Amino acid sequence: MFAAPFILFALVTIGTGVAHLVVHPPTSWTLVLAVIASVIICGPFHIRIGRDRGFPRAGVSIVMLSIDPLQHAPFIGVCIWAVGVVIAQAWLRRNVWLALYTTGLAAVGAVGFVAVRLGGEALGIWSVPTFVVATAVFYGVVLLAEFARQWGRAEVDRGVSAASVKPSRVGFLIAVVACTATLIHYMDATVISWLESDPEVSLTPFVVLLAGSLFYVLAQRSRSDDIEARLSAVVDAAIELPRESGASLGAALLNRARGVVRANSVELRDSAPSTSEIGAPVSLEAGAWQYVVASRKLGGGAFTRDDQRAIESLAHLASEAARMQYEVDSLEQRANTDPLTGLPNYGAFQEALIEANEHRAYHEGIALLFIDLDNFKKLNDNFGHRAGDALLRALAGRLERAAGGGDFVSRVGGDEFVVIFTGLVSIDQAKESADRVIAALSERMDLEGHDLRPLVSAGLAFSSHREIDAQSLVEDADRTMLQAKRSRRQGTDPVGSTVSISSHRSTRLNDIVARAIEGNRLMLAFQPIVDISTGKIWAFEALTRYVDPELGPISAPSLIARAKSLGLMNALTEQVITKALHAAEQFRALEPSVNCVTVNLDLGQISDAELGPFLRDAARAHPDVTLCIELNERSLRSVTDELRRDAENLQTAGLIIALDDYGSDDSSVGALVHFPMNILKIDKSLIGNLDDSRQRELIKALQGFGDNLGHTVVVEGIESAAVAETLRELGVRSVQGYYFGRPQSFALTRDRLRRFGTRAEIA
Repeated sequence: MFAAPFILFALVTIGTGVAHLVVHPPTSWTLVLAVIASVIICGPFHIRIGRDRGFPRAGVSIVMLSIDPLQHAPFIGVCIWAVGVVIAQAWLRRNVWLALYTTGLAAVGAVGFVAVRLGGEALGIWSVPTFVVATAVFYGVVLLAEFARQWGRAEVDRGVSAASVKPSRVGFLIAVVACTATLIHYMDATVISWLESDPEVSLTPFVVLLAGSLFYVLAQRSRSDDIEARLSAVVDAAIELPRESGASLGAALLNRARGVVRANSVELRDSAPSTSEIGAPVSLEAGAWQYVVASRKLGGGAFTRDDQRAIESLAHLASEAARMQYEVDSLEQRANTDPLTGLPNYGAFQEALIEANEHRAYHEGIALLFIDLDNFKKLNDNFGHRAGDALLRALAGRLERAAGGGDFVSRVGGDEFVVIFTGLVSIDQAKESADRVIAALSERMDLEGHDLRPLVSAGLAFSSHREIDAQSLVEDADRTMLQAKRSRRQGTDPVGSTVSISSHRSTRLNDIVARAIEGNRLMLAFQPIVDISTGKIWAFEALTRYVDPELGPISAPSLIARAKSLGLMNALTEQVITKALHAAEQFRALEPSVNCVTVNLDLGQISDAELGPFLRDAARAHPDVTLCIELNERSLRSVTDELRRDAENLQTAGLIIALDDYGSDDSSVGALVHFPMNILKIDKSLIGNLDDSRQRELIKALQGFGDNLGHTVVVEGIESAAVAETLRELGVRSVQGYYFGRPQSFALTRDRLRRFGTRAEIA
């Protein structure tokens, strides 16, 4: 209803123009045709007046009315100008009614443009302000009408609204059009008149066509930019869509299509697009086809051929992404599925076991039930392999039903199955689950006319904490199952199916380490760091030790590895630092010159998300003692800018940082220059043969590097007086090794300081 008056006005305007040309042929058909042609060829050029790259945009064909195509009939000239507008709009929008509405609206604005221009000329006003006001009137009429047309729509459907228009860009549009119109008018009134030598020949059509051609060139440049933007968007979609699957792939496709074709409404549906819509077939599931359809162009315009090609490209990309994902999923399923029973196979079981072990909470237990079908070979011999296959399929079905949805069931061998139980709190709960499964397997069944009660042997291994190697669970469960089978053959076990429970060794060690850390039972050993130029101790390295009453000493690497797997590494480190600083205070009370203690940390622990705040607080709580944290050189390969800043914050708080084990592996110079440090500790592998001149030169170079940058260089692994003397000759001052003392307990270290002071050599 809103568009009807404008469509009617367009028809009347065009009809009037055509009728006038027929009844009163113009003196210059060339000028009339030039105006119509110029309006058509500059029709594609639009200037953006919105806040983003989309709509709204405005055309500039009004500049062609700066020259009247018919002398003494300026408003008839608007009718002729409208003929060119309707042709251009019909070509661009591919919708006759929309073209007529746009033409009618533009014609109303053009009447205002001509009226202002004629009024300005009558009053003798300079042409520049006249054209500025006339252009403002034209675009004001067009925009106000568009605001009114879309006012009743939902906000999401509005292509043009006051909020979407940027005033500065509207001002730029008016300036461009007004200046161009003024220039055309000036050239026609002054320059062309001066150049025309023959009064019968007019160059005005040339000026009009020149202006139209200029805007056409600009339109092609704008279209090229738009195509480039579309291509970039399609490339981005080609990267994004293969990463999605299922419902997220459909959502990503709709989002991309909405942006590329600049549409308010894009949907997936079963029906093909209608006349006013664009779309393309797409398959997001195997064998199922839909259409992605865009039905409302942003700004109320019509979809272009480029829009259709873009949406076809996106649909093809999404279909290919879905097809590839389906093929990959199918291959993975076939690779991880037992073809006889449909259960996951051994490879899938290994992945599931690692996943269950590594992604469980600290106190969440898991259990592995290893099941073996007894007398399976005898059954095959008696009833045939077909019956054996039927039995395996039946047992697989029983296992899936008995285990429940939260547990993992797999066939790992000919007659062997495993079940992974998760979310457990005790071994008793694991035993209850295992008994339920075995009872279900052992129920009587009819197998091809034969009454049969399956007999199985099963081993159960329970793990209460995260394992370092989840394969140890498999070994324990398998061993326990074999023991149960052997016992039955020897007649020491019941005849029916049974579950034997493994005393899982790894779980026991995990429990011991967890109790030691949680009970604050860790001990420290201290190894001296000495200055061989003075023969004095100046620091101690604190090393973690633990002796279990039953198992005896647990090695430091095993202790650290267990703490990491249990998620207790930070708790262990906090205990070590607290005890080390307390010991350092007592060492300093005996010998004030010994005021530094070093502790080993993982690189990630220095971040604020881990132990950064604790380390700074610990340093502030012991101002008379220097805490040095040793970071392994290999770990610095994964250092980030954020970790560098964390290290600098620790130095500011009074801690010092040592780069440990330099030279133990593929060491890089980058670790020396890219990470803040105070101490460089040289690994003993670099002094393995000091008779080699290359090793001696390397040690001298590293000592010189430390001296030039103010770093303390400590050479580790000194085990003889000869090595110590050679290093002294090379300029090394600080060393550490068994020659100056093995790591000793706090009591023995304190006793050493009392008896010998800081003297380095006591052997």
